[in-house]
Amino acid sequence: MNKFPRLICLVLAICAALPVFAETKSQQVERYLGSYRYENDRPRGTVKFIFQKAILKRTGTGKKTYQYLLFNEPFFSNEDNAGRLIGIQIVNNGKTTTIRPESPENAANIPEAEAQATRVNVPSDIVRPRQGSSVGVGTMLDSNKIAGNLNQAKETITGWKGAAWQSIRPVWAFVMWIFSSIIVILICFAGLCRYVAKTAANESLMTNYGRILVGRWIVSAHQNAAALLLLITWIIAIVLLIDVFMWLVYLNLSVWLLVLIWFPILWIAEKLTSWIVPNIPISDETGIRRA
Repeated sequence: MNKFPRLICLVLAICAALPVFAETKSQQVERYLGSYRYENDRPRGTVKFIFQKAILKRTGTGKKTYQYLLFNEPFFSNEDNAGRLIGIQIVNNGKTTTIRPESPENAANIPEAEAQATRVNVPSDIVRPRQGSSVGVGTMLDSNKIAGNLNQAKETITGWKGAAWQSIRPVWAFVMWIFSSIIVILICFAGLCRYVAKTAANESLMTNYGRILVGRWIVSAHQNAAALLLLITWIIAIVLLIDVFMWLVYLNLSVWLLVLIWFPILWIAEKLTSWIVPNIPISDETGIRRA
């Protein structure tokens, strides 16, 4: 009868004894820095997150927090595939700064982090030309240097993208605030224009060549009302379409999935616009309306 409670206690003890590296990368960084620094500090320079199996580099612009550096990165995996976090370093203008941990028990990792960074930063000598080789040193491309430059270029571009997104978001939020303030007036005015355009279209008739058969002055009323209605519909639709696209980009979807969602939305918007703006019925020269 007492085996079941003992089994529960054993399971809980095993779960409590799980190693720290079972946490994701972001969780380890947050625990290392503390929640406040993780969500508020904005480093500047190359930020190195030193793990047992890898060193992850991110470009800090002084505007992105540690949390943002580890979020929404297309090449960043937040799985536990790099081992335990050893330390964090920032390289800015050639100066390396080791970030102290929030918890005292993590302070022992600082010397290990410095040694790990030194070991990883030493370039491999496998592809370098040996002395006495027939291939000159100047003619052999340093693959490590090329790979490092490309990685740095990707990090720089990623930093630009993050900075641009951080600048666009508040501007677009302000645009949407203005839009939400006037959309009721736009919808009301669009409804009046549709009423005039729809009723005028029902009382007029013209040919494929633009020859008016019925309601000459009514056609003018229809054209003016339909033009205003189309303009208002364009404004509402374009703002909403841009807002949807911004959300799709914010969700960091793959390019093909974004296209797969975006074009059906455009098709629906086109059909709705065609339905909202009524056209004058078309007939042949005999005055018979076409279906």
